[in-house]
Amino acid sequence: MSTQSANPFNAFSDDYLNAVKQQDEPSTSFEADMTGPFSLVEQQGMVALFRSWESSERGDAPLALFHQRETALLFQAIWPAVGRSRLFNLRPKATAHGFELEQEGQLAGILQTFNPEAVLGGHFLSYLTRTPWSMALLVEACGPNAQRHVGQILGARVLER
Repeated sequence: MSTQSANPFNAFSDDYLNAVKQQDEPSTSFEADMTGPFSLVEQQGMVALFRSWESSERGDAPLALFHQRETALLFQAIWPAVGRSRLFNLRPKATAHGFELEQEGQLAGILQTFNPEAVLGGHFLSYLTRTPWSMALLVEACGPNAQRHVGQILGARVLER
């Protein structure tokens, strides 16, 4: 990893930044910290994930480092969803039919078993469907062969050929 300065460039003075650190974070701070846009940069044989305004040359540490570009693309696609409020919630008490799944306060379905991992997966996939840029990164990560198959599948499903 490259050597990075302890304090990346910031337009605000050190006095101001130190004073701000003493305040409580608002409830939206995690989402603000995770929101992009993000960029991928080749760095010492790896692929680094940065906020688009950050770089190692400016003293910033990457948010993550990956051995493969495909993995980096996946994390670039979902990183903003990590900080967002969950789109789905699973009610902890089972009904006669199973565990109720809520989407934005409305009943969206019922899961036979209590499965928080599936609910988290639904959150990420729903985010992808709402964010064309992230969806494009996912498709790019699939590679040309899978993209060709996806095109054929969509053509058959949508055009009914």
